[in-house]
Amino acid sequence: MMIRTLGVIGLWLWTSLAFGQIRVSETVQHLGDIFENKGKVTAKFNLSNPYREDTIRIIDIQTSCGCTAVLSQDTIILPSSSISIDVSYDPKGRLGLFVKSVEITTQTGRDIQDKLFLKIMGNVVSESFVAQKTSNELLQYSVAPIYFYPITAFDTSYLDYNFIIDFVNDLTYEVDFYQFATVGVEIEVADIKDVERLEHLINFSKKKVMREFNRRGFGESSVFFDEPVFKKSTELPPWSNAAIRLYSVNFDATGADTSVIKVSSKEQVLSTKMLLEYQRFALPEIETILEEVNFETIEGKLFLNGELNLNGTILMPWKKSEKVRLKTAAKLKKAIQKRIKETTGASKKEVRISFDSLGVHPEDKFQFLLWDEADVEEEETIRYVVKPDKIVPPQLPTYKQFYEGQRNLDTASLAFKQFWKNCLRSYKKGEPIKLLLESSLSTARHDIEMENIDLAWIGARALKGQLEKKFRDETGGGEIDIKIKGAVHGPKFKMTNAAENFDYSQFDYFTIIPLVHLTESANNISTKPYMVNFDYYFKGIDTGAYGFQVFATELAESIKRDGYVELRMESSISKIPIEQTTSNLYLAYSRLIESQKRLKAAMALKLIDPNRIIFTDELVTEQGPDYDGTIPILQYRKFHYIRIVPEKSLK
Repeated sequence: MMIRTLGVIGLWLWTSLAFGQIRVSETVQHLGDIFENKGKVTAKFNLSNPYREDTIRIIDIQTSCGCTAVLSQDTIILPSSSISIDVSYDPKGRLGLFVKSVEITTQTGRDIQDKLFLKIMGNVVSESFVAQKTSNELLQYSVAPIYFYPITAFDTSYLDYNFIIDFVNDLTYEVDFYQFATVGVEIEVADIKDVERLEHLINFSKKKVMREFNRRGFGESSVFFDEPVFKKSTELPPWSNAAIRLYSVNFDATGADTSVIKVSSKEQVLSTKMLLEYQRFALPEIETILEEVNFETIEGKLFLNGELNLNGTILMPWKKSEKVRLKTAAKLKKAIQKRIKETTGASKKEVRISFDSLGVHPEDKFQFLLWDEADVEEEETIRYVVKPDKIVPPQLPTYKQFYEGQRNLDTASLAFKQFWKNCLRSYKKGEPIKLLLESSLSTARHDIEMENIDLAWIGARALKGQLEKKFRDETGGGEIDIKIKGAVHGPKFKMTNAAENFDYSQFDYFTIIPLVHLTESANNISTKPYMVNFDYYFKGIDTGAYGFQVFATELAESIKRDGYVELRMESSISKIPIEQTTSNLYLAYSRLIESQKRLKAAMALKLIDPNRIIFTDELVTEQGPDYDGTIPILQYRKFHYIRIVPEKSLK
């Protein structure tokens, strides 16, 4: 009988996959055990083009030794289409584990290239191979839920902690015994209006949970999520945006801190070549590991060769220290040596055992491998690359408030309290508090004597003074660094009658951006400008286009490093009349505003706070020759465009 209790311990690094052109549902296919003399085995990968406008061309395919890759059709993937690729492997004469890769080079447009890597894995066995499982039973099972408190609607740092690893480990028992697991999501918010803002964060969290299942070999049909349940709460910490609970719908241990799992017996699998190949989610006893060692093969090899060099690997979850790995390796080596001595009489001189490869298991398991060095040329073993743990604290909440005729902070609002509480918490932990304050007014006239830009700067200085005083009062004289910016936004041209109801108040606001917990980058990120031409009935940029996704990814990295980004936008239109009641300039400006909204929405999906995007200049222009019907319309297309230019790229 095995009893496992799991707690919330430590931290875990989660690394997201790099953005690529082609989408593949699974980049690694496990073929399992295949017989050596049964002929080739084939894995099929479906390659999809997710973009509505861009065509992807496959320009090169490279395969590692021992496998072949064949496209089922042309090397062009049209927008929103898919093709398939068959990767085959011939197991003849290749007993043992194998990992084979396919490198696919793709191109979008004239010069944007990317690479995609596919892998097939498996174990080639002889005809005499026997795989058997002993029947086991889940005697007692309850899964402890996990709780977390995101500080913003863009914060997933809580999912980089080890408790999500333990939670998924526990749920894998439900999949093993009942074929699937169901996960529930419960969200508590202080203000019901925050529900919509949290939607993309919840989806992102589900994907992270699903990725942990995928890493353990469970597909999409093995895990289901119930519809999220929202509740209003008056007991949330003032620094938190919400309280989120993940739980097992069928085996929830409400209120418990640890899960309890009792299984009647263990699984065992016998295979050829490898003298020991055993892994579990919990650290087994040395005697349990010895039961998995193929001492019969070791005895036969020793009889034929007179001596043996055995090499081994022990991988453990990262939270286990080097001391634990070394101690376990020493115990296991001594136990194996003792058993060989008892059965064959061979000493340490005849049988040399070394567990000199100790590391971190990428799937948070305990794995033990042992093989004969003489078989190394025939065997292909999986090598794990262990990356150092790096937990990045989340960026603090921003705060945005519309002026509405006053220049005072609304310190009673929940949004301000959350923003301010996080600043104070970071200060108490020793972080220097730096803020960027942007004060914006619209182009509508606010004062007869003063220009709007001067009024914006006056508002910025007044707010800065209020923040500094409040910070000193609440920290006992603490220092806060506040950088201010004044800005004027809105149409700078004469409006037509059709646009007389234009909402100028949307530009009368101030935004406070904390520049705390920024991500250091070894590379000097330089986001290139983005430009797209379009036809006459265009409304705004297409955020699904590949070129925009590349731009947005670079923009996100820049914001993580600097805390914010400043963008200039230009919207150009030709002189071809489009609408009788609306000027071309107003249409161009409408496209600019719509593009700004779509840009911010796309960045929010990448978990970037849209308030960290500052638009410093908005240029609207009508250009090109007058339209008299003699010039082909297509020649005017070059005057229809949206251009987004990061300020840093100008420097």
